[in-house]
Amino acid sequence: MYCKEKQALISKEFSRLEGVCYLDHTGATLYAESQIKAIAEDLCQNMYGNPHSLSTSSRYSTDVIDQMRYRVLQHFNTSLNDYSVIFTSGATHSLKLVAESFDWIGSTTKNDKFVSSQNGFKEKGTNGCILKTDSYSDGRNAGTFMYLQDNHTSVLGMRELARKHGAAVCCLPHEEAFQCLMHCGCPDLDGSSVCDGNSLFVYPAQCNYSGLKYPLSWVSKVQNGLLNCKTEHKRQSKWFCLLDAASFVSTSVLDLSQVQPDFVCLSFYKVFGYPTGLGALLVKNSSAFVLERCYFGGGTVLISLSSQCEHVPRPALSDRFEDGTIPFLSIAALHHGFTVLKQLTGDMASVMNHTFSLARYLFQFLVRLHHSNESPATILYCDTTYEDASTQGNIINFNMLRPNGEYVGFIEVLNVANLNGIQLRTGCFCNPGACQRHLKLSDDDLRSHFQAGHVCGDERDLVNGQPTGSVRVSFGYMTTKSDVDKLINMLTSYFVQGPPVRKLPEWWPDFKQAYIQKYQSVLQKCDGLLNVDRVKTPAIVDGRPKLQINGDADDSNCISNYLQLNTMPHETVDGSSITVTDIYVYPVKSCGGMRTDSWVTGSKGLLYDREWMVVTPAGVGLTQKRDPKLCLIQPSIDLNSGLLILRFPEMPPISVPLDVTKNHNDSRVETSLCQSKVCGDRVQGWDCGDDVASWLSDALGRQGLRLIQQSVCDSRVSKGKNKLTAQDSNAEPVLSLSNEAQFLLVNRSSVEWLSNQLDKDQCDCNKETLLERFRSNLVIQGLKPFEENEWAHFQIGEVKFQSEGSCTRCQIVCIDQTTGEKTREPLRTLAAIFHGKTRFGVYLSQVSKGNMNISIGDKVNIL
Repeated sequence: MYCKEKQALISKEFSRLEGVCYLDHTGATLYAESQIKAIAEDLCQNMYGNPHSLSTSSRYSTDVIDQMRYRVLQHFNTSLNDYSVIFTSGATHSLKLVAESFDWIGSTTKNDKFVSSQNGFKEKGTNGCILKTDSYSDGRNAGTFMYLQDNHTSVLGMRELARKHGAAVCCLPHEEAFQCLMHCGCPDLDGSSVCDGNSLFVYPAQCNYSGLKYPLSWVSKVQNGLLNCKTEHKRQSKWFCLLDAASFVSTSVLDLSQVQPDFVCLSFYKVFGYPTGLGALLVKNSSAFVLERCYFGGGTVLISLSSQCEHVPRPALSDRFEDGTIPFLSIAALHHGFTVLKQLTGDMASVMNHTFSLARYLFQFLVRLHHSNESPATILYCDTTYEDASTQGNIINFNMLRPNGEYVGFIEVLNVANLNGIQLRTGCFCNPGACQRHLKLSDDDLRSHFQAGHVCGDERDLVNGQPTGSVRVSFGYMTTKSDVDKLINMLTSYFVQGPPVRKLPEWWPDFKQAYIQKYQSVLQKCDGLLNVDRVKTPAIVDGRPKLQINGDADDSNCISNYLQLNTMPHETVDGSSITVTDIYVYPVKSCGGMRTDSWVTGSKGLLYDREWMVVTPAGVGLTQKRDPKLCLIQPSIDLNSGLLILRFPEMPPISVPLDVTKNHNDSRVETSLCQSKVCGDRVQGWDCGDDVASWLSDALGRQGLRLIQQSVCDSRVSKGKNKLTAQDSNAEPVLSLSNEAQFLLVNRSSVEWLSNQLDKDQCDCNKETLLERFRSNLVIQGLKPFEENEWAHFQIGEVKFQSEGSCTRCQIVCIDQTTGEKTREPLRTLAAIFHGKTRFGVYLSQVSKGNMNISIGDKVNIL
């Protein structure tokens, strides 16, 4: 880790991290404050013109771009003599570019030149394009596209383009790759034989799922033909290697003078944090001939004829492949990224050692973490022992386990992390192969998960008790030990039952030995690495620990209670009728609620419910997840005066018209139409003016906030699981700015039951205000706990409703709605009792049409 002086310098650069623990650096690292200030100063002081022009400002842009090509290659210890830099929109674009242009047949060689015709110059072939077929008269066929199982989804996408060009496709499993590529044999191609096309092998320098660093020595072995034995019929082929370095170069040293892949792809935001949308494809000059293009864009040709299919590409590789005007301002910003990175860290070796040390520290803790009944509290997904920075990167991947061996869903961990200001990532991280391998899922398992409704990137964390993904934390040069300790404290306090037990699992020695055997040609042969007895940084096995389902009595009783509650008959607690006890309207999304004795339903739910929303300067909706103080803003509706009134402690109230587009005499007023998003839906709203915007900014201490009112033209529809029948409605229920459905109903008996489950000694929330945390519209009484979950159709007073399913709770229920203070409960107890399914309350849609009245005391009838 860094010395105190360097750590203090880095801390000053990231003052915005106060109170926030950012642990998703593999997803995107953070930019330094001085870096952004230097970029802004550069843009203010210099004139950058379009590099395709010939003006002074344009020539300056061209010079800066050329200098950045040199600087990029210098960072990787190589030069323009050996590599060319093609700027792209990111690593994914780079991969796609190779797949589109790779010559799978081998129709060109290093000596191929452009030839002339009577009408000018054009490439070999016709119509300005290289002719390609799936085979040649001399017997050559298209080569093979081979990729490692643990590759990113963007690599998997390359196979479709390879197949389209006639190439064979082969996925190389993890263990098979080590068996094939770790031995020393490097058979050269027989120069007298005809090569069967060109083949391409793609693998990651570092797995973005587990942080495993694959041996860079594989590059030369692939180029020397070692993979010919893995192709169909063991065909002889000319092999090229593409190294996906996007995850690796963010915290590790890539020396292209020592290892020379034919192609390297990367994204700069993973290294510097800014700019985004900019990456590079590094192409080994001696291999550039294998990349060909039919398409040409602005700036990529020397001449092109409009009336004839003739053109001459520019000779420089980067000029031929960078279509149109490249993002020259973003490229200019790279200079400041390199400069600040060096000033703060010294070099990438320091970054590598720092981030690896933090990963090893966390790993040492998690692998030994057990519940008080001595069952494992975690399962880690990794391939190394976290002892050597040459084989392990800055990533820890894991799932939490309950005392009875059941998995904690990763969404539950994510919600708790957000509540505690910890930013991490969950899911499969766009690496389905590594996720499948570590979670021990078959292809049929994945198909079954898809049929059950799980898709990439969703919140379906468990299917039949098995995880669909995991939790990933990753470190950057600005991460501190206190950040890791904050994560450890959160995991221990929320997910470990009883006093933690620290011990190594029984399977550790076997895994250690297997790791040594796999990497013996990579690891330095020294006692500190090969002596099992000296291991102080444990790792986890490829498989899962054997867990026994024998949790303690309290867990069993809670589960039993839950099962009993879900099989209760439809009857009231004391034989009396079911009635409404509370009605809440939340005029401004994520702000305080307005309790009322009676209210009218509208076309989108309760009239004026969640019709307004506070948005940031970027137009993004602000919720209590980001600022818990929103709950202290108390809105009220004055129907007589036609005003929405907002109140906040120690501030004078402020009001806005209920229809911001009209003034008091009903004439139209000018206001701006804004766009934002709610639960993935794009919504339109009217800006409510500068006065209320200034009031909100002062109340919450955030600059640039605006209040918008949903436009009457907005047409969001319910996300509920049920659709209204034809006789009830001709359209899906429309929504205000609520997340999922028109109404949310909560049963008082369910709240009281949950209150009784909270540990009296460890409960950190006020049970008296527990009901308000669930932010329901309608509260009923007269049922047994959770009986409301079984309803499909019912009626309150004269209003008919349809259930849209249970509400899945997030960390907002851990915010005291009367104070804005964060607590651990009740989310922790909900998750523990219901096995990670934090569902509480029922979504409703109104079936009855028109404006109807609901009042406290109305009877509830099951239909």
